[in-house]
Amino acid sequence: MKIAILFPGIGYHCDKPLLYYSGKLCTQYQYETVKLTYTNLSRSIPEAFEQAYAQTESSLAKINWSEYEEILFLSKSIGTAVATAYAQNHNIICRNIYYTPLAQTFDFAPQSGIVFHGTKDSWVQTTIMKDNCLTHHLPLHIIEDVNHSLELDLPSSERHHPIRSNVQILEHVMALSEAYIAHNIYYRVLCVDEICHALFHDFIRHQKVGKCWRRDNEKWIIKEDPFIDDWSETDYLFLVDCLKNTIQTGGFVYAAFCNKAQKNALKGFISVESNFFGSAKEYLDLSCIHVSEDMRGKGIGEILFCAAKDWAKRKGAKKLYISAHSAVETQAFYQSMGCVDALEYNQYHVAQEPYDRQLECVL
Repeated sequence: MKIAILFPGIGYHCDKPLLYYSGKLCTQYQYETVKLTYTNLSRSIPEAFEQAYAQTESSLAKINWSEYEEILFLSKSIGTAVATAYAQNHNIICRNIYYTPLAQTFDFAPQSGIVFHGTKDSWVQTTIMKDNCLTHHLPLHIIEDVNHSLELDLPSSERHHPIRSNVQILEHVMALSEAYIAHNIYYRVLCVDEICHALFHDFIRHQKVGKCWRRDNEKWIIKEDPFIDDWSETDYLFLVDCLKNTIQTGGFVYAAFCNKAQKNALKGFISVESNFFGSAKEYLDLSCIHVSEDMRGKGIGEILFCAAKDWAKRKGAKKLYISAHSAVETQAFYQSMGCVDALEYNQYHVAQEPYDRQLECVL
């Protein structure tokens, strides 16, 4: 049996977007879902915490936690502090999604989970959030320019009905939440010191290819070309060197991990180099993206790709460049991400991988 508890904030109830849709996801994945309701909370954080905690104790008093094999706490704002305190006081082992936690949340030794924070959250500074998440080994998703509700809050002079942008932000947050709820997958930036051969112990590169795109008389056509693509020990060592170099030269390496049986296994990664190229210096090179064979088809590649696009756009790039594997299924993925044939070719990639299809993605 599985159970999910939703812990709301002071004014952010379970019918608000973050908890409403994450609650829907829990139901979709067969969690018994309990939505807490807090009433008459003070605007003072210490007082509100005591009030919310007391109401939580009353609301959850009849639950027999030992009946459940999986326990998931989804919490918002002050609810994140209540959730961590409740789990600590009742010795409950659970997974967590912390939506915009407060600094006080980290006073209760939060358990494993993922954290969402906006850089314009007036309740807690981003530097404090980073430090706390680092101390407690919690993957942190920072969303630029959003407030405590993870929404854009533009001044009236600049307000252009940012509803569409807020919907896109919500969609991104829910994609990450779904990956964690359904498959216990979380995402984070990799550091140079952790990249080694052992990091890929549970990663399966294996890809069985049947059909590929091939260029024939200036046209791309599909041809039968069966082969198995896999990596040798030498390939893994080369990959380690490449990823380390990407980080050391200012690039971006982002990864997906699956946390099962207290083990964090790498299941996907993407890298973007820092050097601009092209006639207008508008390209950044998406140098690799891979998802472990056992985790394909779960949306990991899409989340990795979107993270790379966001990083490259913030760096000032206009396009991502991809020297893409020619397998039909690989090309279908890139097409679904909005990639098209590159207007300019990077001759280094053409020489290194003559069977690749050179693509670009406009940011």
